[in-house]
Amino acid sequence: MNANKNLYPDKLVHVINENWDNPALTDFYLTEDGSTQDISRGNQYTYGEMYAEIHRLGELFHSLGLQKGDHIAICGANSSNWLVAYLAIVAYQGVAITIMHTQSPEDIARQIDFSDAKAIFTNQELWQNLKGENMHQVKHVISLKNWRILRGKQIFNLQSPNSNREACFYYGEPNSLSMICFTSGSTDVAKGVMFSIRSLSAGLNMVFDSYPALHNHNVLSILPFAHVLAFGGTIATLLQGCHVNILVSAITPTNFATSVLLIRPSIIHIIPQLIPVLLNPQFLDAYYAGVGIDYLVVGGAKCSLEWIIAAQEKKLPITIGYGLTEMCVISTSVPSKYKLGTTGQLCDVLSCRIESNGEILIKGDEMMLGYYKDPEATARKIDKDGWLHTGDKGHLDENGYLYVEGRLEQDMIVLPNGENIHPEDIERKINALPEVSESIVLARDGRLVAIVVPNYTIHHTPYTDDATLRRNILRTINPQLPLFSQLYDIEITDTPLQKTEKQTIKRYLYK
Repeated sequence: MNANKNLYPDKLVHVINENWDNPALTDFYLTEDGSTQDISRGNQYTYGEMYAEIHRLGELFHSLGLQKGDHIAICGANSSNWLVAYLAIVAYQGVAITIMHTQSPEDIARQIDFSDAKAIFTNQELWQNLKGENMHQVKHVISLKNWRILRGKQIFNLQSPNSNREACFYYGEPNSLSMICFTSGSTDVAKGVMFSIRSLSAGLNMVFDSYPALHNHNVLSILPFAHVLAFGGTIATLLQGCHVNILVSAITPTNFATSVLLIRPSIIHIIPQLIPVLLNPQFLDAYYAGVGIDYLVVGGAKCSLEWIIAAQEKKLPITIGYGLTEMCVISTSVPSKYKLGTTGQLCDVLSCRIESNGEILIKGDEMMLGYYKDPEATARKIDKDGWLHTGDKGHLDENGYLYVEGRLEQDMIVLPNGENIHPEDIERKINALPEVSESIVLARDGRLVAIVVPNYTIHHTPYTDDATLRRNILRTINPQLPLFSQLYDIEITDTPLQKTEKQTIKRYLYK
């Protein structure tokens, strides 16, 4: 076993030994009426039981003939076993491939094949959907539910979990490849982001520094572990001896609010779209009755200033963070130090530079190793001096608070006359109209066009048709815009715009 207090596998060994009989992971299902927890359907692990199961999976890998350094994918809904599988891959010195399970079977298979996975953890239903897809190197498919072999060598007499009360991990070279996770794919086809144990540890250590003394906190985990925000936040709390409750039931506003009131977590990581649920008067009555949230960490997408102000007015301990898949945590602040309009303070161990065009450049140990099998894309993202180009524009104030103001060239439209257009600025104006559900602005033959999905609760009335809606949008929006950025036409569609798991529009599909 390596011995480095700054590396997260060593922290995990310590926290397991210190919390052997304490609860570590609990799958949280709701009954059909959404009112109580159904514990019969999921797993529950103490820290000692979690370690024993990790050890057992190591025996399974050995029995299947998997070698150290082999790539092993995880593709399934959140569960305790998802995290156990991940930690077992690390302990076996493999490379964990985290894949979002809600993608199309074609995209899932492409990522599995591209990442050279030799084995997959998944569920029976998803595997049935994948059977017709090309995954050339996959030899073993393992059930996330109970480790049953769905494809490959059947294992009999698998050893019982190790009952030794002292954890010990043997992990690989800290600077070598340990994990591949995929970008959300909002501006391009998803890329495989490579991390080492050392780079992941650097990101987790920044979370420890920002949120000290988390020991024994009750955590509600709802966001997909295949994304860096949810993965990093959950692992960071687990490494501090917290009890992580994982919502396995569908994430709906009702289920989320019910889970908060039943579990009474002191730490929640959420995306901005869930903030209105917490502002519901019925929820707030229960919150003030003693739920006791200490950290409401919001990230994954830009959060509106109105929601932040509303949360602060209701005394919700909200804090906003900023990061990328390629560099997990860039800025964050505890609630007492959060500054309105910022994404928190730049993490102490990072360096930041603002380019002349306003782009935010970051350098630090948590940076990715690069994009898997794509050195050209890596070179475009990380320059020769080691600066990671975020693609976001913003600025730092004198106290180290970071302001993120929007995207740069990836989403910018350059018209034939040389004018640069930021489509998000126009989309915000269009989306503010009550008759609009969502929109995207793009260039067609050198002219700006907006694709609009109507809000049919308002749009479909006896007095409004598509042509009238198109005219009304143009008459309302264009006077608000400079002449060079005015819209030429509106295309109406009843098909929702395609989005990533973070509900970011996949702009590259509409080029």
